[in-house]
Amino acid sequence: MITGFPSPAQGYEDKRFDLNTLYIKHPSATVFMTVDTNRYSNMCIFNGDLLIIDRAKRITQNSLVVYESQGQFVIGRVCNIKGEALVTGAIVHVIHTVKEQ
Repeated sequence: MITGFPSPAQGYEDKRFDLNTLYIKHPSATVFMTVDTNRYSNMCIFNGDLLIIDRAKRITQNSLVVYESQGQFVIGRVCNIKGEALVTGAIVHVIHTVKEQ
């Protein structure tokens, strides 16, 4: 005898999310970077966040990118880069870690 209501997940037990399929469009050109500063909090990028960077994505003036300037990696919009800089790639996703209080 079956009692109660069926599980809302019934029928989905074998379906799994593949984060690579969801978030990575160019696997051979994708790199990951962990942020170790709160310097970019105005961009909603915080200490401990994981960046997914696509080096094959077309970059526009408004793209959020990681670039190398004076030997350091920096995050910013292309339109705000001053001086010489080597763009590593476009940031396509930011993964936040939820921290307990």
